[in-house]
Amino acid sequence: MTSSQFNAKLVTDKLSLTVSSVSNKVTTQQQLLARRSNTPQPPEIYKMSDLKRPEAKPVPKDHRWILFVSGPTASGKTSVAKFIAEKLNLKFVEGDDFHPKTNIEKMSHGQPLTDEDRYGWLQALHEHATHHPIGPGTEHLVVTCSALKRQYRDMLREGSDKAGDLRVHFLHLDAPEEVLTKRAAARKGHFAGPALVHSQFEALERPMEDEKDVLIVSVDQSVEDVQKEALGRVKELLDDDPE
Repeated sequence: MTSSQFNAKLVTDKLSLTVSSVSNKVTTQQQLLARRSNTPQPPEIYKMSDLKRPEAKPVPKDHRWILFVSGPTASGKTSVAKFIAEKLNLKFVEGDDFHPKTNIEKMSHGQPLTDEDRYGWLQALHEHATHHPIGPGTEHLVVTCSALKRQYRDMLREGSDKAGDLRVHFLHLDAPEEVLTKRAAARKGHFAGPALVHSQFEALERPMEDEKDVLIVSVDQSVEDVQKEALGRVKELLDDDPE
């Protein structure tokens, strides 16, 4: 074999090795790709800038309201509240049910409740009113609560304001002391007797003109007239209530 033939063969062999090496690499890469396609891959990692922010939803305008039917004992809170709740398809809550046993015993003996006695009761009543289960027909409440003093009404207002979606209104039932004393003496089976009327009038602070969320209805008239007037006033209130 001549020198030129040897050099030509050497070049040919090198080219064959190079082609074979490249072919092997391609085959290996194809095998790796095939394996990778059959192997579960980890999720892609995105930068925060790649993520789309969800569109902000408008704040719902719906709200609930609570109507506290207030006034001294024997003013007819329960009957008026039940009447309004029935006519307007609202949920009725009897405030006296939230008094602790000690309060009931004191009132049964004609003993007036102190601010301390009423504080726990108002707290319990407010907690129930603001956190009651919401469902069809239960969004709005009619609650009986004497709310004799301005500070009691303010307490109910403040707590409801913190709930965010609540609007509080009061329907105060008003009458002279002697009228309610006669009514308390005539009713049967109620823990609060006529002796309690006087002590409640001593504590009573009638709503002032600056309490714009209070409606006042005189109960020194027939039950039918009281119910009719109270219902009409509440309907007007709701019609004027802004969304």
